[in-house]
Amino acid sequence: MDGNWAPARVRRNFRIDLTSAILGGAYISVVVTFMPIVVRRMGGSPSDVALVVAAPFIGHLLSPLFTFLFAGLRPVRVTAGTATASRVVFLAGVLVAATPLMLAMTTVVVFVIAVANIGSYTLLMQGIYPDTERAKAMANVRIGGAIAGIASAALAGALIDIVPASAVFAAAAIIALPGAISFFWIRYDPVAVRTRRPIKQIAQGVWADRRYRRLLLAATVFGTGNLMNVAIFPIMLVDHFDASNSFVGAMMVVQSATMIVAYLVWGRIIDRGSSIRLTLVNTVVTILVPIGYIAAPATWALLPVAAIAGIVTAGGELTFFTNIVQLAPRERIGEYAAAQSLLMGIRGTFAPFVASALLGLVDPRAVLLVGVLFMTVGAWIMAGAVRLATTPRPAPVAAPVQTPAD
Repeated sequence: MDGNWAPARVRRNFRIDLTSAILGGAYISVVVTFMPIVVRRMGGSPSDVALVVAAPFIGHLLSPLFTFLFAGLRPVRVTAGTATASRVVFLAGVLVAATPLMLAMTTVVVFVIAVANIGSYTLLMQGIYPDTERAKAMANVRIGGAIAGIASAALAGALIDIVPASAVFAAAAIIALPGAISFFWIRYDPVAVRTRRPIKQIAQGVWADRRYRRLLLAATVFGTGNLMNVAIFPIMLVDHFDASNSFVGAMMVVQSATMIVAYLVWGRIIDRGSSIRLTLVNTVVTILVPIGYIAAPATWALLPVAAIAGIVTAGGELTFFTNIVQLAPRERIGEYAAAQSLLMGIRGTFAPFVASALLGLVDPRAVLLVGVLFMTVGAWIMAGAVRLATTPRPAPVAAPVQTPAD
C-alpha cells in the first residue's frame, strides 16, 4: 500500500484539509459574493466588474507558467505558501484600495498568486487520498467550506450595510490566514521526483490525448458562454433588480446550502462511477441559471436560481480535479491540470470583457441569451466528449508467436 494512503496519515491530512477549507470557505465566500457588488456600488464601470469576475481566470491563464517553475519544489510547500501569500496580499490591498479599479486590481493579483498552486494542489489531492475515497473526502472538505460560507455570507451581507466594506474584507482575510498556514503540516511523500520537461513536449503530450483534447474543447465553448453570463449577474443584481446586500447574502446562503447536499451526492457518485459522466449532467443543468435570471420577474425569483447554482458549483468544483485524475497518467497529472487551467484562463479572461462590450450595444438579458447559445453548443460537444472518454480503449493486439518454421 502507498505510504501516503496509510489510514492514520489519511485521517490526519483530512483534518488539516478540512480546517483549511472551513477557514478559507468563510473568506472566499465573502470575496466572490460581494467584491463585484461592492465595486459596482462604488461607481465601478462594467469593465471594472468584468475585471473582478475575470480575476480567478487570469490566475488560471498564468498557472501553467507557475506549474513549470514549481515543478522541482515540494507540492505541500507550494500549495501552502501561495495560499498564505495571497491572503496577506489581499489583506493589505483592501485596506489601501480607494477606488473601484484599485479593488479590482487587488483581486486580480490575489487570484494570480492563489491559483499558481493548481498543479501542486491537484497532485496532492491524488497523492493524499486513496482512489476509492478521494471524491468523498474532497466533497466532505468542501461541505465544511460551504457551511462556513453560509455563515460568513449572511454576516457580511448585514455588516457591509453598516460598516466599510474594506473592514469586512480584511476580517475575512484575517480569519482565513491560519487555514492557509496550517496546510504546511500536510504530510505527503512524493512518489517520484518531479522534473521540468520542455514546454513544447508537455503541450504535444497533452494534445495527443484525444479524449482529453475533446473534453477541453467542450469546456472551452461552454465556459465562454457561462463566464459571459457570470459577468452580467452582478450588474443585473445592482442595476436591474436593485437587490440589497442582505439579499445578495441570502442568495449565497441558499447556494451554499444546496452545495452541501450536492457535495454529498456528487462525491458518492464519482467514487462509484464516472467523474466524466457527471460533468455532462452538470453542464446541462448549468444552462438553467442564466435562463432563471432572464425569466425572473423579481428578486425573490432568484432564490431558486441560487439553489441550482449551488448544485452545479459543487459538481464543477469536484470534477475540475477528478476528471484530471481519471484521465491523466499519474506522472503527468500536474501537466494535465496546467493545460486545463490555461484554457480556463483564456476563456475566463476575455469572456467577461466580451460581455461588458456587448452591454454597450444591447440589453443585459440579450447578452445572457448569447451566453446561453454558447453554453448549449458546448453541452452538445460535451456529450460527444463524454462518449469518447468513457468508451473502453481496445486492447492491444498480441504479436503472432514466431516458430522455427517461420
